[in-house]
Amino acid sequence: MRLGRGLLAGAAAGAAGTTALTRSPTSTGSVALADRGWRETGSVTSPGSSSVFAGFRFPREVIAVAVRWYLRYGLSYRDVEELLAERGVTVGHVTVYRWVQRFTPEFIEAARLCRHAPGDR
Repeated sequence: MRLGRGLLAGAAAGAAGTTALTRSPTSTGSVALADRGWRETGSVTSPGSSSVFAGFRFPREVIAVAVRWYLRYGLSYRDVEELLAERGVTVGHVTVYRWVQRFTPEFIEAARLCRHAPGDR
């Protein structure tokens, strides 16, 4: 899986392609959703789902990429913040820290499910 501008650009466009992340002109360090004037046709998660990403401000792809970069490449929280900023996602290093603390067990569990048992090959 390629972690580049295409992944984050797709994540920033929203689930139905009707909203886009833009920088708020009145405050620094925040992201506002641009209103396109029509109703969303779908949400990132369905209302009845128990997704671990439910209720978070940023799309699941942005959170997953940030946590994956931190865990895989040993970057600092500020490095991850800078990489996301280069791709147009304004997020603080403290938020990245909170995501890492919250979602690392989920990544460990997902990796554990993919492992083969000894002698399984």
